[in-house]
Amino acid sequence: MTYAAHHVLTLLAAVSSMAAMSRSRLTWRTPRTSLLIWQAVGLTLVLSVIGTALAIGLAPYRLGIVPAVVSFGHDLARGDLPTGITAFHLLLTACGIAVTVWIVAVFARSACSVATLRRRQRSLLGLIAHPHPELQEALVVAHPAVAAYCVPGRKAAIVISTGSLDLLTDQELRAVLAHERAHAHERHDLVILPFAALHRAFPASRHVRAMLDAVALLVEMRADDRAAREHDRRTLATALHRFRTCDRIASPPGTLGGAGHDLDARIARLTMPSRTPWPIRVMLLTVALTVASTPLSLFLLPL
Repeated sequence: MTYAAHHVLTLLAAVSSMAAMSRSRLTWRTPRTSLLIWQAVGLTLVLSVIGTALAIGLAPYRLGIVPAVVSFGHDLARGDLPTGITAFHLLLTACGIAVTVWIVAVFARSACSVATLRRRQRSLLGLIAHPHPELQEALVVAHPAVAAYCVPGRKAAIVISTGSLDLLTDQELRAVLAHERAHAHERHDLVILPFAALHRAFPASRHVRAMLDAVALLVEMRADDRAAREHDRRTLATALHRFRTCDRIASPPGTLGGAGHDLDARIARLTMPSRTPWPIRVMLLTVALTVASTPLSLFLLPL
């Protein structure tokens, strides 16, 4: 039970960290570091839930969870379970395995669904879009509403509407395109995918929804920072302000749109930037790696 208590403690730590980070705006100061911490927290949350159930259910084996699951499978196939295994142990073991299978299946289904949506989007763009005459990286769609988004993937596409071209100045347009390029180059879609899959697996959980929203906003802020390396921050902030005050359409499913997520917060951040000292970043990353590695190691240590 002591081993299970370790998993419970890591679960409580992950839940507490998730609650604190969801409410704190300090994460906005360093989006890349905060995204890494969120990934560690999400991984810890999933592993601790599964680990708690399996650690209690497989306690009679006195092995790490992975070796215990293997031994349990062999014994179950032979019909010769240890005498210490009770109905309670079997129930918790079944729950742990079921949650694992469910999360893996939902993740695979989410990845396939997103890939299908993006293939359809690229096919549609091949019919209705044309390259920008000066900015060959951008595909232009004739539509009066404002839209700018990235279709991620190995062959990423950056799409902008004629409404956006009419709305933005040349410098603002280039800043927005730099934002979308950041999404494509850093594969932010892969950052969001595990959290989106987790929300799909547990749609009723407001905590999982809050985690997904926080990660989605940090992804946009990270892309803002990349764009600000090439263009003035206020130029990008002005472009976002124009998007905010006009009629805009949502980005298609499976894409990343830079003009659709908490524009007020992003505009305020761009106009009043602040940086976190690198020693604090190192400390935060060290804590995140420690939190994430703890449940992983507990899966292998003896019970």
